Amino acid sequence: MAAPGINLAGSSQALDSSLPTIYSEFLLLRDETGVCRKVSRRYDLQPHDGASKNVLNYGRVVGYNVADGADIAQAQALGDTNTAYTPGEVAVQVILAGSTMRRVQDPDLLRRTGRILNNAYDLKEDSDGCAQFSSFTPIVGAAGTVISPGHCQAAMATVNLGNSRANPEPAPSPHFAVLHPLHTMVLGGRLIPLTDVPTGTTVYGANTGAHGGVTVGVGGIGSSLGEKFITEGPKAIGRIAGATVFNDANIAVDASDDASGAFFSKEGFIYVSEVEPKLDIDDSDKSMRGAKELNLWGSYVWGLYRSGAYGCEALFDASMPTS
Repeated sequence: MAAPGINLAGSSQALDSSLPTIYSEFLLLRDETGVCRKVSRRYDLQPHDGASKNVLNYGRVVGYNVADGADIAQAQALGDTNTAYTPGEVAVQVILAGSTMRRVQDPDLLRRTGRILNNAYDLKEDSDGCAQFSSFTPIVGAAGTVISPGHCQAAMATVNLGNSRANPEPAPSPHFAVLHPLHTMVLGGRLIPLTDVPTGTTVYGANTGAHGGVTVGVGGIGSSLGEKFITEGPKAIGRIAGATVFNDANIAVDASDDASGAFFSKEGFIYVSEVEPKLDIDDSDKSMRGAKELNLWGSYVWGLYRSGAYGCEALFDASMPTS
């Protein structure tokens, strides 16, 4: 009878069912943290102040020439306009069975689940803020259009005029641009000085009008910007046309690969907080045998103020790069 061989523990070995599965690390998926809170005008809706935050603005009156010695007979009526912002509750919930927490290898499952809920709430909140950008009335760009420096100048000219040549209403500082990363990627590239347009690409385009915004040539923006953009990416843009530029990947891209960012005044982008996000853990139901119900909830609303004057939608192509 032949001597037995060495008994091995492993796949298709003698002891192929004896090895435990060990999970060495527990990681969370990352979400885009977003920038909407930092570039918005914040209001807090206090307890017992009703369901809405009401912002009132008065209308204009007009000055007239008056003849010497003549009585002033130009009395005008004041007007007021209310804009109401009504918060709504947002919640994220996960229920962990008692048996689950006893059996899983991760002893910090409860804490990590709290972080997952917090990330989900932050993602929802910022995405809701980004969804407001398409509601600014003036618009620069169009579906399929590749963003350029000239478009940025056009958008900020609109904001600085309050979208009116007849009755200018300059939107107050600070001014911001929140764009999709696939916008700023192209915008930064178009700011790099070139002596020739690369063969086989349409990213630099052609000057098709006053705001076509072709690539800045030698003698325009210094080569240092090109060097910074190559090493630092879109954050190297910093400011353009008087607006501080931010990326936000939570801006939705539609089925046609287009996305709406915005150029705007902080006064025109409103965030109203009624209840800051809070985590409640409920384990009071004894029939659930040690289960913990995690609820993270808050109450907020995003909105625009003077949407026809204090901001400009920026609608541009956001196709994924392939080369």
